[in-house]
Amino acid sequence: MRKKFAIHKYIVALVAFLIAGTALPSSVTAEKLPSKADQSCLKCHDYDKQDNVLAGKIKDVSRKANAIQLQIGSEMEIILFDDSTVLKNADSIPEIPKGEAVKITYSKRDGKTFATDVEVKKGLEVPKEQLVSTEEVEQLVAKGPKEGKYILLDSRPANMFNEGHIPTAASMPFFAFDKLADKLLTDKNVLQIYYCNGVSCVLSPLAARKAEKLGFTNVKVYRDGIPDWKKAGNIVVSNIAGMEALDKLDMPYILIDLRTAAEIAKAHIPKAISAPAKGLDSFREQFPKFKAAAIIIYDNDGVNDKSRDAYKTISGWEYTNVSILSGGFKAWQAAGKSVAEGPVKSKIDYVRKLFPGEVELAVFTRELQKPSKDIILLDVRMPSELQEGALPNTRHIALDDLEARVSELPKDKEILVHCGTGARAEMAYNVLKNAGYKARFLKAKLEFDKEKKGAYKFEE
Repeated sequence: MRKKFAIHKYIVALVAFLIAGTALPSSVTAEKLPSKADQSCLKCHDYDKQDNVLAGKIKDVSRKANAIQLQIGSEMEIILFDDSTVLKNADSIPEIPKGEAVKITYSKRDGKTFATDVEVKKGLEVPKEQLVSTEEVEQLVAKGPKEGKYILLDSRPANMFNEGHIPTAASMPFFAFDKLADKLLTDKNVLQIYYCNGVSCVLSPLAARKAEKLGFTNVKVYRDGIPDWKKAGNIVVSNIAGMEALDKLDMPYILIDLRTAAEIAKAHIPKAISAPAKGLDSFREQFPKFKAAAIIIYDNDGVNDKSRDAYKTISGWEYTNVSILSGGFKAWQAAGKSVAEGPVKSKIDYVRKLFPGEVELAVFTRELQKPSKDIILLDVRMPSELQEGALPNTRHIALDDLEARVSELPKDKEILVHCGTGARAEMAYNVLKNAGYKARFLKAKLEFDKEKKGAYKFEE
């Protein structure tokens, strides 16, 4: 009787063992197996040229079945794991966050797909040895590209570069990398430094990986980017093209001429106002409450002591979109642009206006609180950022996945996009618009309360 019970117990355990997806000990097939990879993974890796690789995003992990549900584009793969599975960049497989990118090396056991290795890609982490600090970038910019032997590359869209960038930088938008590589990356030995909108922006790490795939070995990433550059008190410069783009869109901006009254009367840039003789502090109360208002400063030349002081004064009032016009008034004239003569206004006349495709904060927050059936709220931050917090009633697709996964979104609804600051939301808006979707984006800073779970605030 005891023997029968023992056999029965063994059979039950064996069935449960197989149902759970854990195979009996057997030899692992050494054959080369086909690989599958999400398009977002192939931007930086050649998984499609490797064997025995599955690369995509974690959809779910079952603790009971020891199974990973992996999303690869529109397809779903089930991969089993056991104690022999090697895990990299995570404490345990069940604790890998949903949406995290992973590379799985797999084999076949008794006809089932098993993970031999699971590597969590950790949202485009940059190796420590590849990172450069704000202080290091400051030292190089002070020397200039020729003496410093570097090229500083802005991975953001061209319009963001034109509106304000780090001095000495060249515009190399990530989405135009392949077109511009031959033109800008001509020296294999020169130091390449990529930057974008800070640690939550994926464009500069992606660009650095592209450069490495082309064979460049002296590649660095200034991951802190524009936000930390400004926070450290450094200036940013804007281009004539940035002003012209604002004019074309009929968007308001404040243009301050720092030159003398006599110089201004002879010729000045249209729409300029003169800085008061008593100093900028004397008309501080005229500045708008909207802290993200575009404010452009110029003198005869580009960056000098006067323009630096003005920049630091206005930035010290917590305005976040201040810039010095590259080349100043002389550059404007050299470009053959029209000038105005005579006296200029001395009062600021600024009225806030939404950018094309921008949604009002009040409209967005109303949808958060009382969602309507005709609108989808889309979060385009990285999966790792969701651990800081997520807004209610929102869907999530990271910006770098959006092009590959855009078909998952319905075309009969309007999509309101948000990120951490508005920069990636605007990029996502353009992706959606080009794909034929009705969309708008939120241009506001989002912060989650570290102490109170679920609490958040927006700041325009």
